[in-house]
Amino acid sequence: MRTQKIGTNGRPATQKIQKPNAVGLVRPDISSLHTSRHATEIRRHAEQLGYHYLYTVRPPAGEVDPVGYALAVAVGVQAAALVVHDLTAVDNTPARVCETCDLETVCPAMTWARAQPGATGPGHTHPDHSLTIAESHRIMQQHRGCRAATCPRKASALSCLVRAGKLVPPVSSPRERAAARGLAFESADRLPFSPGPELETLLNVLDALTASVADSRTPVSRPFDVARSERD
Repeated sequence: MRTQKIGTNGRPATQKIQKPNAVGLVRPDISSLHTSRHATEIRRHAEQLGYHYLYTVRPPAGEVDPVGYALAVAVGVQAAALVVHDLTAVDNTPARVCETCDLETVCPAMTWARAQPGATGPGHTHPDHSLTIAESHRIMQQHRGCRAATCPRKASALSCLVRAGKLVPPVSSPRERAAARGLAFESADRLPFSPGPELETLLNVLDALTASVADSRTPVSRPFDVARSERD
């Protein structure tokens, strides 16, 4: 037996479908004179795809990690997608964005889906048979750029070679091995780090989201930064 909700007027109630949130990223250092046009095209593209467009992120000048800055905003407002004009806005590295959310590009009009946790490419899965020593050596050569901890195929080959006594796993750490070879070891704490957007920026975006959800049928007053981004 099917049941249907009845509204206060006696008619069947219609359930409002909530659109997924999206934010855009425009980098003036890349878009240059086309910054305003790119912002407009990004908003239009997001709305055509059915997203609830919240905000256009413009990282401040001198930001060491503009993509990380935008992703921090996307996480803060629970955005399902980051929309950009083209891949140059994300340094031609869509995989980084897909670790957090979907990536939508205007030119070309393409969707880069968010990566599923634990997903492994077909070339890196466990082999469907017991490996021979020759096959294991070949896999180790083919997957030199992989880590055994994240590549099941390389882990299987490594295990086979260790059991056969053909390979002895290192007992020293990467730092110790680099020191033994006289190589510099780049510590993680010396790598560039971006603290992300300021709290005020996130609060402005969240205020806009709250106001929109409260009453999407009537105009709402939004923070100055958000209103300015929507006019672009």
